[in-house]
Amino acid sequence: MPLKVAVIGAGNVGKTLGGKIARSNPVAYGVRDVSKYADLAAPNQTVKPVAEAIKESDVVLLTVPGAHDDAGIKAIAKSLGPEVKGKIVIDACNPLSAWPGLESRWKEGSSFGEVLAAELPSGTVVYKAFNTVPVEVMAAADGSTIPAAGGPLTLLYAGGPERQEAAEEVIKAVGFKPLYVGPIRYARNLESIAELYVHLSVPGAGIPGVAKWGRMWHLQALGDGLPK
Repeated sequence: MPLKVAVIGAGNVGKTLGGKIARSNPVAYGVRDVSKYADLAAPNQTVKPVAEAIKESDVVLLTVPGAHDDAGIKAIAKSLGPEVKGKIVIDACNPLSAWPGLESRWKEGSSFGEVLAAELPSGTVVYKAFNTVPVEVMAAADGSTIPAAGGPLTLLYAGGPERQEAAEEVIKAVGFKPLYVGPIRYARNLESIAELYVHLSVPGAGIPGVAKWGRMWHLQALGDGLPK
């Protein structure tokens, strides 16, 4: 039976991922104001209060704006409520600092994903995924519109490793080929990749002299030694 996915946050990332996942899995968008997002209701997609969406889900996909400091991350964890206990949480957030620096938490020596995992109730399993790619690449995840890709685009993810097959089911539902890199400590590296992407793609972001590549590029993992 397909896993039920609660998408927390209904911005561009949440809507893009939710729409892709809903092709194969039931999706509930968890929002504060259901009436404001009523237009998201569609086949296999419902709109519910956050607590209800989480309670009825198997996997919680967190797509809200990421906080940079520990207090902000802990507040996001608390906002998920007690119903998140025992769930699989996929963290797609990026804890970038204020404009124009937009730095990840490498100076703090930890990541959004690690702080989130430490703050959530015991038994909750956290994975970091989807934070390294923009919505344009999410929309092209299966590679069908990118002839040079030769198949699905790869997506690096970290965390768990408990119930890893559930995290991979959601990643595959979007169209990506999942590539596991290790425990949640490696969320630091994935968040740094996101920082690099933003600096290379957003005009004015980063420090003077950074190149600008535009938004439609992707780091594709290749090699015979990769998981099939």
